[in-house]
Amino acid sequence: MFNRLKALVGPAKRFVGVDHLGNKYYEIPERTTIFGAKRKGRRLAESPTATMDYELGDIPLEWEAWIRGRRKDPPTDAEIKKNERMILLKQERGREVEARDMELQQQEYDEGLVAKPAPKVHTGHASSPSYQNPDPGQETSTGGTFQPSAWTPGKKS
Repeated sequence: MFNRLKALVGPAKRFVGVDHLGNKYYEIPERTTIFGAKRKGRRLAESPTATMDYELGDIPLEWEAWIRGRRKDPPTDAEIKKNERMILLKQERGREVEARDMELQQQEYDEGLVAKPAPKVHTGHASSPSYQNPDPGQETSTGGTFQPSAWTPGKKS
């Protein structure tokens, strides 16, 4: 009798782990209902805050992969910390490479090996030759002078 009542109420979720951000992860195992239907197991996360709107970075990538079923076993804290160290190391190395590239590029500019890029010149919007110094005598619109009957399309050949 207790098992039937438990099946009606729903399965108990099993606590799997918690991450360094305070998110708790649970698993609801695969089960059979009292009517004999199979229910697929589910994995879910509970946020420590009241809102459940997750954004990028709210869940570590390893836990997200576990929730989505891309990995069988939940991640360990050591694995998450190792991957975070690798990400930080890659970011640091990327900044070093970018700084070296900028130094090399500046050296090539100084030695005259490479021409410096031309400065961007804003020439204005398509309907105006220049929006910085508009010429008051120049007509910028044809709205007041356009006559539909004055235009005829060209012949197709």
